[in-house]
Amino acid sequence: MPRRLIDTLGNTIGHLTDSMTDSIKDKLDDIDKPIIIDIKGITRAGSDCYNAAKDTSELCITTIERAKEMVSFGDEIKSTLSSFGAGGGGVNADTFQTIQDLVDGDQVKAATALAADMDKIALECVDKSVKMIESMERGVDALPDFVESRVENKMDAAAEKGARDGDPEFPNVDQDVRELEERIREVDSVNLFTVMKSGVHAFTSLAQKGDLVKTLFTTIKDFAGTVLEVTESIRNYEVGSMMGKWRDLVKDLWRVLRLSSLIKAFAQAIGRLIKFIIKLFKKASEKLGQIWKALAHAKDIMADCVHYVMDAMKLCDDAKDRSTQLVDTSEEIQGHLENISSLRKSGIASIRDLVDGDEIRLAIELATSLDDILLTCIGAIVKMVKKVIAGVKSLPDVLKEGVPKDAGKKEDDPPPANSTRDVQVLEKCRGDIEGADAVGVINASKEGICRVKEEVEICQDMIIKSRGFATDCNGTIESFLGEWDLENAMSNLLQMYRLASLGEMIEQWASEAKKLVKAIIAVIITARDKIKNIDFIPHEIEEKVSELIPDEIEDKVGDLAAGVGRLFKRG
Repeated sequence: MPRRLIDTLGNTIGHLTDSMTDSIKDKLDDIDKPIIIDIKGITRAGSDCYNAAKDTSELCITTIERAKEMVSFGDEIKSTLSSFGAGGGGVNADTFQTIQDLVDGDQVKAATALAADMDKIALECVDKSVKMIESMERGVDALPDFVESRVENKMDAAAEKGARDGDPEFPNVDQDVRELEERIREVDSVNLFTVMKSGVHAFTSLAQKGDLVKTLFTTIKDFAGTVLEVTESIRNYEVGSMMGKWRDLVKDLWRVLRLSSLIKAFAQAIGRLIKFIIKLFKKASEKLGQIWKALAHAKDIMADCVHYVMDAMKLCDDAKDRSTQLVDTSEEIQGHLENISSLRKSGIASIRDLVDGDEIRLAIELATSLDDILLTCIGAIVKMVKKVIAGVKSLPDVLKEGVPKDAGKKEDDPPPANSTRDVQVLEKCRGDIEGADAVGVINASKEGICRVKEEVEICQDMIIKSRGFATDCNGTIESFLGEWDLENAMSNLLQMYRLASLGEMIEQWASEAKKLVKAIIAVIITARDKIKNIDFIPHEIEEKVSELIPDEIEDKVGDLAAGVGRLFKRG
């Protein structure tokens, strides 16, 4: 090749090289200053976002544990209340206090406080996500135009450029909020018929939503962990080591911006849920706690009534035994009076031995003790009835909704006892004895004692009836203190009304029996005193007896009368 041509090519290549170098130098000179400024902004944005993500992750770790506690608490109450439902087997009345403590005690207060703490943390997470978003937006703005064109709506761009397969949609908790609102309405209008179901629904929702909150916080923690990984490289960005990796940097910035927006959305959803969770906790504690407290109080009242009923049953048994003895004693006295009424005058004097004898004294003692027993029984039952009625009145209105006006009554309940006629009959007998003369008093006393025997048997029937009421009271209390479920809740509560009604019947029947006993005592004492205080005139009695008794048995009268006197006289 000619030398001239070679020189010409050399000069041309030299000029091209100088031109390319100058062009590259000029281009680098053009972007040198912006790159230096942007790199500082990008790394600063990465550091700010990294710190916010780290704080968010730590907040989530703490909150996830708290959410687990809330879920566990909700499950505990749900499990307890669920036993009321079909197939659950019910719960014993002894657990009412436990349930009350669960729904409005320290645990629910602690759970409400946990929810309030989570609400604050959710707000903090929102604030942290906003800081992350602002940091990444600054980072995107720091990119030179030749790397990434300026975008006005960066969040929309992040949804497109920063999204990855498998990313969740923004959470939609509308349905969950509606469910919580429905649970709040249920609890607010709760009554005995719905307390179990509403309670189960409420704490089931609280457990479920608490679990959802835990899941959302776990997702936020995962997002924050990814942000930490990505921003670690962004905040350590160096020009020398990352020249030619602009595309990766841009992807990271958009990815972090997308994750930050997801964190914000999830945290806002949590905050919205938590507010309704707190409302439901408070409403459930207020309304359900009121009902369970009332039921626990009612249970205590019913349990306290057991000893009154036991006392009444024992007293009725004692009264029945004494009434049986009184019937037998009255029958013996009646027999003696029948014998005496057939004696001649020589046997009449022995009547004094009869009235001072064991049978009359025993009859008076039995009747008097019977009166005392009935008084004690009535006193115990009156106390019980007052306690139960006060307990019924103290029940909140929501528990009394749907309770019939005649609650406690049954169609086959007997009509009230009425001793008026029997007392009048006995008073007439007493009057007849009081007004009888020396001879007539024997027949009047005989008829009076005969009537006493009949009225004691009527009194005994009243005592037996009262004993039956007391037995029913015991069964009523056992039913109330037994198992409760959805099906028998109202019928069990009505046992409280039934106990009051039965107690009133015992009081009424025992009171009528007591009136009868007092009239019986009056007849016996009148007969004793009348005969004892007769001004016996032998010749007048002799004439009367002579008219009534044949002469052939006259000689035997004295011995028979004397024997009767010895039979009834003490020692």
